[in-house]
Amino acid sequence: MATSLLDGSALYGSSEKELRSLRLYDAGKMDVGSCRKCNDGTPTAPLYKTLLAEHNRIAGQLYSMNPFWEDNTLFLEARRAMAAVIQHITFNEFLPVLLGEVTMLTMPLGDQPKYIIQTVPFFHLLVYLLKCNDGTPTAPLYKTLLAEHNRIAGQLYSMNPFWEDNTLFLEARRAMAAVIQHITFNEFLPVLLGEVGMAKAELKLTSLGFWRGYSSSNRAGAYAELVSVAPIFNAMMNEKLLNKTVTLQELVKTNSHQVSRFPTSAQWGLNRARDHGLPSYLKVLRMCDPMANVKSYADFEKLGFDRTHQEMLADMYRNAEDIELMVAGAIEKPASGAVIGSTLACVMAVQFANLKKSDRFWYENDIPPSSFAPEQLGAIRKVSLAGMLCAADGTLGRIQPKAFVKEDPYLNAAQQCSQHSSLELSAWRDESGAKAAERLSQDMLSAAMHKAKQEMADRKKLEYMLWEAHGGADPKSPVGTAASFSKANKYALKLANTSLFFEFATNELLNSVNGRRRKRQIFGDSLGFGSANDFVDSLQSVDVSSFLGQDQLGPIIEPQCDDSGSCDPDNPFRTYTGFCNNLRNPNLGKSLTTFARLLPPVYEDGVSRPRSNSVTGTPLPSPRIVSTVIHPDISNLHTRYTLMVMQFAQFLDHELTMTPIHKGFHESIPDCRSCDSPRTVHPECNPFPVPRGDHYYPEVNITSGERLCFPFMRSLPGQQQLGPREQVNQNTAFIDASVIYGENPCIVRKLRGFNGRLNATANPLNGRDLLPRSDSHPECKAASGFCFIAGDGRASEQPGLTAIHTIFLREHNRVVEGLRGVNPHWDADLLFEHARRIVAATLSHVIYNEFLPRLLSWNAVNLYGLKLLPSGYYKEYSPTCNPAIVTEFAAAAFRFGHSLLRPHLPRLSPNYQPVDPPILLRDGFFRPDMFMNHPPMVDELVRGLSSTPMETLDQFITGEVTNHLFEDRKIPFSGIDLVALNVQRARDHGVPSYNNYRALCNLKRATTFDDLAREIPDEVIARFKRIYATVDDIDLFPGGMSERPLQGGLVGPTFACIIAIQFRQLRKCDRYWYENDNRAARFTEQQLSEIRKTTLSKILCDNFDVASDIQRAAFDLPSNFLNPRVPCSSLPKIDLSAWRESSTQGCLIAARNVPLGDSAFPSPCTSCICSVEGAQCASLRITDCAQLWREWPREAVLRDDVCTAQCGAAPAQPRAPRRQNINFKFPDLTPFIAK
Repeated sequence: MATSLLDGSALYGSSEKELRSLRLYDAGKMDVGSCRKCNDGTPTAPLYKTLLAEHNRIAGQLYSMNPFWEDNTLFLEARRAMAAVIQHITFNEFLPVLLGEVTMLTMPLGDQPKYIIQTVPFFHLLVYLLKCNDGTPTAPLYKTLLAEHNRIAGQLYSMNPFWEDNTLFLEARRAMAAVIQHITFNEFLPVLLGEVGMAKAELKLTSLGFWRGYSSSNRAGAYAELVSVAPIFNAMMNEKLLNKTVTLQELVKTNSHQVSRFPTSAQWGLNRARDHGLPSYLKVLRMCDPMANVKSYADFEKLGFDRTHQEMLADMYRNAEDIELMVAGAIEKPASGAVIGSTLACVMAVQFANLKKSDRFWYENDIPPSSFAPEQLGAIRKVSLAGMLCAADGTLGRIQPKAFVKEDPYLNAAQQCSQHSSLELSAWRDESGAKAAERLSQDMLSAAMHKAKQEMADRKKLEYMLWEAHGGADPKSPVGTAASFSKANKYALKLANTSLFFEFATNELLNSVNGRRRKRQIFGDSLGFGSANDFVDSLQSVDVSSFLGQDQLGPIIEPQCDDSGSCDPDNPFRTYTGFCNNLRNPNLGKSLTTFARLLPPVYEDGVSRPRSNSVTGTPLPSPRIVSTVIHPDISNLHTRYTLMVMQFAQFLDHELTMTPIHKGFHESIPDCRSCDSPRTVHPECNPFPVPRGDHYYPEVNITSGERLCFPFMRSLPGQQQLGPREQVNQNTAFIDASVIYGENPCIVRKLRGFNGRLNATANPLNGRDLLPRSDSHPECKAASGFCFIAGDGRASEQPGLTAIHTIFLREHNRVVEGLRGVNPHWDADLLFEHARRIVAATLSHVIYNEFLPRLLSWNAVNLYGLKLLPSGYYKEYSPTCNPAIVTEFAAAAFRFGHSLLRPHLPRLSPNYQPVDPPILLRDGFFRPDMFMNHPPMVDELVRGLSSTPMETLDQFITGEVTNHLFEDRKIPFSGIDLVALNVQRARDHGVPSYNNYRALCNLKRATTFDDLAREIPDEVIARFKRIYATVDDIDLFPGGMSERPLQGGLVGPTFACIIAIQFRQLRKCDRYWYENDNRAARFTEQQLSEIRKTTLSKILCDNFDVASDIQRAAFDLPSNFLNPRVPCSSLPKIDLSAWRESSTQGCLIAARNVPLGDSAFPSPCTSCICSVEGAQCASLRITDCAQLWREWPREAVLRDDVCTAQCGAAPAQPRAPRRQNINFKFPDLTPFIAK
């Protein structure tokens, strides 16, 4: 099947599947090797190769002129040009040959003939000739056409390198369609119909300006008469080209036969014509020529039939009125200057006239936004088939000017390819996209900023009016509980106000530029160089500081809560906000900065609107449908790992990410549950409806009768420049234990106690300390009104999380007391900071040494450079890399733990017996009184978490969080779906689809759902097919969660890739990473050796109320052989005496006491300085050996190997340094997918 338009669909395919299989997704080019018709051995194969080569040539030239064009823009523009060329050649060269000039000039283009009214959707002549005749050698033609596509795409890319792949492809396809249209009408039809036939049918192309004949009232389609008689053209195929591999040179040099040469009966397809109920030859003849007076066989002589043919027809048909169009049309005398007779020429002329009149995208049309610019149209009109074949096939060398006509020694003698015109693409250079700033006048910027200020004022008024009318949600309601989980602090809200201002200004600039866009631009709201994303991204470099007020330029955080300022490179302690970790760019990784990205954002409008439509234009499935279809509640307990994996993953997530959401006026919580809440509650509400037939939730609110929706509030924006929306991370990016201590000095001061300890609540039964409590949590549901507080505000969210927070509070205070014992002279600040530094280091060690190998597998850990050193220092810190958390990690990949949840949190006694009742997850949200009422609760929960199997990490997720999250038991159906929130959050953040990350992570980019079979089970693929229109629509979270795990790991290859690259950055980009050889802030080798003893099991059991046994690996289920429970005292323990520091003696260097801060020379070529870490020594570089020998005794110099290596008679040869791989290439994890 093909489209019914002359648009190059024979070349590009008539379905998305065909198109994707041919595209390279690189600079708009086509893959000639994947073209079936280019390699099928038929005579047309060279032509297809040539056409594809021409597309690629056009794309390449477009790229060279518009290097900022995306692939999709390049493809579309090259395809558009090719379609125009094909149309032009068809009408300018092909139809005049086929129909003759008379038919071309005089065939009326008014009402369609009354007999020719049957259409066959999605067929047209060229497709039939080139594609449907399976016995014809079309492969070279297809290869050539694909090669031309690639040439166009390549050239487009070289001109517009900023175009995305899809843009390059679509533009190259658009150019190819234009080329095919042009060649068909400019060269093919004149040969087929003759110049007379072309003139009669008014098929001649316009030579200047645009064509005005399009009408939407014309019905597109190929006429059944034409499709049914098309098999007679098989008779033209020279048998020399059959049953062999045909080259393009043979195709343009070999004679064709006449149509009247009788083909076999199998080629006639008469049954099809009769099946379609087509009119007879005489009826069609009279329609085409009302003056024809033919009633009997005797009258056939007037039509030019010789006597032999008349007798043959009389023998076959009793009555002349029964003669079939295909039979008589084949033997009809060719019209003047044409290949076929006047009747078939008439049928073809009407068909091709209708092709032009019914095609809105016809290359000569002046119908924005798809019309070509005049200079582009002029370039297309210069194209000939000969020129296109030459450009696409570099081996051709010479060809006759009229490629449809056999070469002769006269006017159609072969010429060098350089003499023929191919599609010249300079008119496709996108001057607008390279530097958006150059096209933005100061007036436009000023107007946009003024409009943005107005919109900000309007937004504030609207928020006030809506708050006054509706108030806010109860903080203790399900909506309030969900909001507290993403609660923005006042600094994030201030940051977001400035960010919204930039967003409004960006939208206004985009609208302004779209209003001025040139007519040649083809994609609706785009700018002619791909999607609006290109332009929006380029705005980030525009300086608008002169338009901002002091309130927008001033600091976000009050000085007392910020530790920004000048950076001290010798400070051994991290700042609380993460500021100054990177000395070159102090804000990298700082709290209250935006997430980074692995791939550019995909927003519906290019700026901020969440992705809501499929690539096909239809709506994406509702997040709730994704949840219920892909993530049902099926329990599958893991055979090796404990619930501690789930709980530690949540704790670690809170260490790295905190994505705040919008608040209402007066810091109220907007209730976004109403389906019309974006209009009636808050403009940043983005609820999604309960789908029809949901297995749990009713479609309609049983109380109000209104449609039931799930509440959703959008994340706060944080970008501080023009461009697309970027979300803010309220936490620091580094593994700095901010989940324990807080992400700014104000939180730290609130949590600090006396003598270096953290504040705590006394245990009612004289047990170990509990977390500090506060009655200032509005979302707290505890009967006492008190909830716990910690470095992260979500510490009371559920009991398992509270227990882990309590363990690390106790661990800090335990370390403080140990340091006080070895350094009694340290003051409270030194005790606090050193304990904080040690706790952060041990947390990092547990993450990389125990957690990540289980999550990712040792294969991935090794491939991504995550394996810790057994000794020595890590030397790969890079001040040029970005440690920021990527939004794909925060909004999708690191939400894998939701699959590990179980409905209940088990409790176990000191001898590991069950304690009833276990805690139902939905009953524990923000209800921490159980820890005060039953102090052993921490121990019981930790033992339960470390001894109970977790759910297997797969696409199945418990209904406790998909139907009952934050549910109020008194209100039916008041819960929220956590999985649906995950899907909606990724769309809110502009996260591209799953397929894009497959390509990023070295998996095969899927072109069909079946391409997922290696990584995803067939039954899950079947469920994807039910809800997603194409494989390119699958959201990242369900796609990644559905993959088979890596061998030895929990997650599949895509999530492993995203998570691993994130933790690689957190190690490589952290100046304070605990293994680093950072002279000002490193641990001594002895201290590092002690930290490397750390295990999670030791941290847990060191902080139990009641000492008990515990298995060596807390993430693994106990096993009598592999993982036995042992006494806590038998586990390796950190010896804090490694941190012992003398307050008076200083350091002993070369048998001499050196005060703190002073230096000494233990040998001539070694210098040591006394630091708080002890003596720090380094070899000296000697620049003057004579001076060395003068100042030091000869024996001392000779004893010092450093001296003799530099100033001795035979210095040792240095070892060749091992070359470091600076650029990181994503490894291929697919060999490690579990079977």
